[in-house]
Amino acid sequence: MVMLGVAVAVVFAIALAARFFVVEPRAAQLVCSGLDGPAWCPIRKVLVPVYTFQVFGAISMLAGAFAVLRWRTAWGVAAILVGAAGMVLYNVEMASVGTILGLITVTRLPRAAS
Repeated sequence: MVMLGVAVAVVFAIALAARFFVVEPRAAQLVCSGLDGPAWCPIRKVLVPVYTFQVFGAISMLAGAFAVLRWRTAWGVAAILVGAAGMVLYNVEMASVGTILGLITVTRLPRAAS
C-alpha cells in the first residue's frame, strides 16, 4: 500500500506540473502556435485534446470496472493511477468513479480458495 501511495503522489505531481506549466499558461497557446515553439509544445498539442475528450476519465473508469468484475488488482492500481491524473487534468467525474472502483478492488480481501 505504501508503494501505491508513492506512485499516486508521483502521478499527481506530474499531472499538476503538466497542468500548471504546459496547459494553463495564457501565453502557451500563442507560443505554441508559431513554427519555432519550445520543446514542450508537442506535449501540449497532444495533452489538450486528450483531456478535452475525457480520455483519462474513460480509461480510469473502464480499468476500474474491469478490475471489479474480474477481481484484478493490477487493473485496480491502473484505475487509481490514471484516475489521479484524470482528476488533476479536468476529468473529475469519470476519473473519480474509476478511482473508487480501483480502490474497492485493491482494498478488498482476496478470494477464498475453492
